[in-house]
Amino acid sequence: MILTSRKPEAKRFKKWITSEVLPSIRKTGGYGGKVPAFIRRYNDNWNRVTDGYFSVIGELAIRLWGRLEMAGHTMADRAPDGKQLRPDNSVGRLFADWLKKNHPTLVGNISYYIHKTPEWEGEARQYPRSMLPLYLDFVDKVWIPAHAERYFSERDPAALPYLPALLPPTPSMPTIPRPSRRFKKAS
Repeated sequence: MILTSRKPEAKRFKKWITSEVLPSIRKTGGYGGKVPAFIRRYNDNWNRVTDGYFSVIGELAIRLWGRLEMAGHTMADRAPDGKQLRPDNSVGRLFADWLKKNHPTLVGNISYYIHKTPEWEGEARQYPRSMLPLYLDFVDKVWIPAHAERYFSERDPAALPYLPALLPPTPSMPTIPRPSRRFKKAS
């Protein structure tokens, strides 16, 4: 879905994937040597989600990890206390609470998939794709502005200067207009 999006951040992500990541994988069999822990967990779980549903970690791989990479920061694997960074836990819990409060009739639409980590395997929420716009709004308008700073200050303080780059454009900060795709013939 991200590769077909026309949003500026999706275009930058696509350019990075197609000009840097995929050529590196083709050439060396991998990208950047060590795969970050967050992406390893995503890789271990993306195909466990039921068709027609999305997972918190699957979308955060793009909306959080990918955006941080594009802004110039690679998310730490571990916090200073040695615990692995798992922002999907924070986002997932807060999204479930937000959904109960703001869209209580949709809470019954969730189901579960079996999520795997090196230490644990158990149920994790999955949401129907029809709820993806609500989730994206929650991440962009609630979690990043209100919770990301607290989350990263305790776990990956080096990420803090990059957090403003994760925020979507506001009306006072318009996006750059796209050039027209149609060309007129010179006469």
